[in-house]
Amino acid sequence: MKQSMLVYAAILVSTALYNGSASVPPGAAALGYQKCIINETPTPADIGHGDNGDHKWFSGQWYASRISSDYRMENGALALSLGGDLVSTPRDFSKGRLPAVPGTNGFYVEYDVQLSDDGPDHFPAVWMMPVEHNRAKGDHYAEDPEGFERWCEIDVMEKMAYKGPGLIGSVHSWSGIYPNYKEVLNNHLFTNNISRVPLDFSKRHVFGASYDPKGKEVAWWVDGVRQLSIGAPYVPDIAVRQHFYMILSAQTHGKKVPYTMYVRSVRVFVPLESPLPAAE
Repeated sequence: MKQSMLVYAAILVSTALYNGSASVPPGAAALGYQKCIINETPTPADIGHGDNGDHKWFSGQWYASRISSDYRMENGALALSLGGDLVSTPRDFSKGRLPAVPGTNGFYVEYDVQLSDDGPDHFPAVWMMPVEHNRAKGDHYAEDPEGFERWCEIDVMEKMAYKGPGLIGSVHSWSGIYPNYKEVLNNHLFTNNISRVPLDFSKRHVFGASYDPKGKEVAWWVDGVRQLSIGAPYVPDIAVRQHFYMILSAQTHGKKVPYTMYVRSVRVFVPLESPLPAAE
């Protein structure tokens, strides 16, 4: 009992101290990922609402609203209304200003976010998808049957109050021929992907996830403290061949109760040997 109280106290102290401002966050340092290639504090001026263009962020990808009023500045943070869907790749999957993050050498991504309140209907998510999974089916590989696609989705944070008090982190391994996709391997079983450390989502938190292609492991971090990890067979081999973009979405569990997601920063770290340039 005493030991568990000390561990919980350490988490609280770390939460108080870590706000994403460290030069190399613990989740990146754990794997030696020291080069920061994306270091963004998004604003409405950074968002393109068309299908493409020289922008850092775009409103929606596959289905979300492009309403400009979904994005505004409040108290130094970008505020997303219910239905807001901020992505770092153009809607037509052409090249944007921010790079897609290669799985080749691994990466660590973190999102500094906060909700206006901790309501049970709120379904915020910060996650990553590969640009190869696009309308042109760039996730079809020569060794696979005609029309067959494979892609990896990494959910850094989801909030589902009815499933548990803390972080939900998932890896989805999708494959198949459209429209009959299926999750051949996944850890989205609500058993091994829920942190038991309670979170108040109305407080500011830094949610991070690392992908280690050598160990075939994805690990989740909150406020600089490692929470969960998952390895083979749930982390698919195809992830190493794909390039990921960031998504921040303010969704609902069905009742459409209004709320706001505040975004202060998004950062990505990779190994020093990565050919991608360091962020300013």
